[in-house]
Amino acid sequence: MKFAVAKDLITPDKAMPLGGYSSYHGNTFRGIHDDLFVKALLLDDGKVRLLFVAVDLVFYDYRLTLIVRQYAKERCGIAEDALFLTYTHTHSGPATPGYGDPEYDGTAYEQFLLDRIRSCIDRAMLNPSVGTIASGFIEGDWNINRRKKENGIVQLAPNPDGAKDDRLHVLKLCDEEGRIRCIVINYACHPVTVRDTPLVSGDFPGRICQLLEAACYGATVLFFQGAGGNLRPKATARGSRFATLTHAEIDEMATAIVERIKTALWSEKTLRRFEPSLAAVQFEIPLALEPLPKETLAAAADDEQLFIGTRRLARRLFEQYEQLPDEKLLPGGVARLGEAVYVAYMGGEPCCEVKRNLEPLFAGKQLLFFGYADATAYIPDDQLNEEGGYEASGSTLEYGLKGPFKSGIDRSMETAFRNALSAAHMKADAGSSRGGGEGNGTL
Repeated sequence: MKFAVAKDLITPDKAMPLGGYSSYHGNTFRGIHDDLFVKALLLDDGKVRLLFVAVDLVFYDYRLTLIVRQYAKERCGIAEDALFLTYTHTHSGPATPGYGDPEYDGTAYEQFLLDRIRSCIDRAMLNPSVGTIASGFIEGDWNINRRKKENGIVQLAPNPDGAKDDRLHVLKLCDEEGRIRCIVINYACHPVTVRDTPLVSGDFPGRICQLLEAACYGATVLFFQGAGGNLRPKATARGSRFATLTHAEIDEMATAIVERIKTALWSEKTLRRFEPSLAAVQFEIPLALEPLPKETLAAAADDEQLFIGTRRLARRLFEQYEQLPDEKLLPGGVARLGEAVYVAYMGGEPCCEVKRNLEPLFAGKQLLFFGYADATAYIPDDQLNEEGGYEASGSTLEYGLKGPFKSGIDRSMETAFRNALSAAHMKADAGSSRGGGEGNGTL
């Protein structure tokens, strides 16, 4: 097979508010602990080409993906449903449209970011390799469920007995000489270890990439965040509460994970080569909303106990109430990498139960799950939605939604992904895909 990989720096060169927690405090970052990157990986099986892009940001609204998708199509001949762009979800990157709207003033940064993403894709096209691809997974106890019911109410607190995803998936791409040129990591865990620390950082995903790139000279490592909406680093759990870690403690967590990955990289029992057979299908899932009363939004807009950013969003929702839709379109997709290796792709912050509910559709396959393709909102399943809590209804205003999601999420997800999986099979069997355009790229 052919493949190509590249990366580029996206650390802001101007002070701006950080994403995640800090985007609602209005404070700009006060230093750079470690840099942020965009990374691109192109796969080519001779018939179909797929392009995966990982960005070290909390996320962005889907508009950016559409711009990048159009560029990749016009510049490189990559079909629109063959580009998969996601965010590592570090809370220590700049505030972005889609979540940090109230504090976002990054017109200049957006152009800078877009230029770097385009440059990264261009350089990937100039960096072709021929070689092999292998896949597998390891398991580790590095995350913890953060939803705990206390006195009948779901709280944000460590829940050792809660559902979680222990699998860390790995793809290894080697050139003709057997050298590792690219590693793909897929793991589900919120990068919130340093919380409000006012320093730019890639958090633990960034550190994992740094350590692996140091260990595998000449390789580029891409981290794709999984269904980690309700999962946090286990290292942050302190009894009945979560604590802020230091960057040194992030390093300890990342080092432990990397040591396990390094062992797997040279184990043919863990990572097995497979013959690529590429196909891609993307779609939108309509999720119905339960609109909040206008009176609730008006009260939130004047509630001084809420973050200023939340109050501003509530005010905007109140003023635009009649024009806002009663549903949200969630981007989704399926990529077939080989006969037994698939990627499921989704916007928002999917909770681990969402992936668990979809896994039966991919029975007998290795399923990498890439969430955070945009800033839709938290994506619970029907059970979590019924239980309530932050991921179900408590974060509604922070995402600028007219209301929380209605029940019926599970059925909508299953229908969309079942249809996409069937379409991907048909594409692969036919030996063609919209991802197979020729274009002007070098590879």
